[in-house]
Amino acid sequence: MKKLTIKDFFKPSNIMSFIEGYSKAFYDNIIGLPAHTKEEIAWRLTKCQHDCVKTGKCKVCGCVTWGKILVKKSCNSGERFPDLRSKKEWEEFKKTLDDKDDIQKG
Repeated sequence: MKKLTIKDFFKPSNIMSFIEGYSKAFYDNIIGLPAHTKEEIAWRLTKCQHDCVKTGKCKVCGCVTWGKILVKKSCNSGERFPDLRSKKEWEEFKKTLDDKDDIQKG
């Protein structure tokens, strides 16, 4: 797992990801994220359940898992999961998933 350095904390992209992740978490607690976004976040979590979710930190970037999983841009270049999608894009993507994936199609 990557260790975050002091320099990493001050990168503009990391600051923006932190703000995005935690503002979405706050929004979800108050109002609620759209159903398709919640479904995609749940799917993302299944892709990281054996490492990042267990440790609480992303194995790629070292960020806190819950905050990072809410961020639109994937930190893993699509290796584990791609960027968050629009509702239409997510519905199309679900059609390509294998039965072993934990999302109901339809």
